[in-house]
Formats: sequence, structure tokens, C-alpha cells
Amino acid sequence: MADQRNIFQRMSAITSEISTVAKNLNVDAGKSSYKAVGEADVLAAVKPIEAKHGVYSYPVSRTITDSGEMVSTTKYGERKQLFMRVETVYRFVNIDKPDEYIDITTYGDGVDTQDKAPGKAMTYGDKYALLKAYKIQTGDDPDQNASEDLSGVKRGKQTAQPDKAGQPAYPEAEAMVKDISEYIKKHKTANEYITGMMEKAGARDITELAFTNEALVKACWNKWCNK
Repeated sequence: MADQRNIFQRMSAITSEISTVAKNLNVDAGKSSYKAVGEADVLAAVKPIEAKHGVYSYPVSRTITDSGEMVSTTKYGERKQLFMRVETVYRFVNIDKPDEYIDITTYGDGVDTQDKAPGKAMTYGDKYALLKAYKIQTGDDPDQNASEDLSGVKRGKQTAQPDKAGQPAYPEAEAMVKDISEYIKKHKTANEYITGMMEKAGARDITELAFTNEALVKACWNKWCNK
């Protein structure tokens, strides 16, 4: 007998079977490395269960909603990165009734010094379309900490601004990165948060994250290290 379930029933069944996804992606963060949820982890968890319940999912359309060049000046010289934000419509189809489907709109940001920004943006959007559609837990919760938009990146080297007492509110970026690196070695939640932010920004380590989102790094340093 043919499977008579509609697309909502099938996706609900898939959600019930997939509770978490293993973190098998190694992310280099200077002297430390961390585990993160990669696209391969998500696909490995989702594909066989989708096949079991007769659902096929794929990106049906993509639109570049923002792009540009981000320039930062460091002690090593000028650093240029391509930034791209991609809107993806991800479709979930009932295999036994192809005209029945659900579309989910998702977004992904990609930052890279060469030509990988589009791929990073698409990968991020696709991965989170699946994670959110099936309510898959990863242990990462962006609402636990404040975040900043990538458009807030400053041009040129930024110096610490004095507070009301006349003392620098923040140390130089290199010092903040060092302090945060030491802190996240000992705190799992902070480790996972920074890993997620690096993955979202397409940063290979915390230093690169500081280049793309200095405000975020300052916020983390102020919360964790400014004791």
C-alpha cells in the first residue's frame, strides 16, 4: 500500500527520529581546536531518514542579497576579504506526491580572503535550513550571547577607547584574542559559542574573527575576561 502521509506528517516523523547531530568538524582556533557541526554531519544524519520517510530536500533558488569588500588594517598590513550574504529557498518534497512541498527561506553569510565566500554562504544557509526544518539540536544557542552584524566591521586599525576613568576600555585585539583563547579552553559553552561564530563568519580562527567582527570579540572579552 502506498504511503498516504502528507509532507507535514513525513517531516514530523523525521523530526522525531533525529534529535541531535554529532560535532565532527574540527575548527582550528590558533593553539586550540574545536568541534563544530559541519554540513557533512547534518547530511549524514538527515539523508537516510529523509529517504526512509519519502522526503527529498534541495535548494530551489538562491539570491545574493548583499556583497562587498571588507578591509581591515592590522600590524601586518591591509587585509581584504570578500563578504557575501545569500538568501536560499530550501524545498522539502513529498516523493510520492511531488506537487506537495514545503519551502523554507534561510540566509547564509560568507567571508573569505579569496574566492570561497559564495560557497561558505551557501553551505551555511543549506545546513541551517535542515537544522531548523527538523528542529535538530546542536548545543549551540546564539541567544545566549549578544551578536553583531558583519556590516559593523570598521575600516582601518582600531585603538582602544578610554572609559570615563580615562583608562582603555579594551586592550588591543591581539591581547583580547589571547585572553579569549585561554578562557574557552576551560569553558565548554563559551567554546561552542565562539566556534559557532567563527563558522558563521567563515573565520578560520579567533584572530580572523576579530578582523571580521571586532565588536563581537570585544563583547566576549568584556563578558568573560574583564574581571
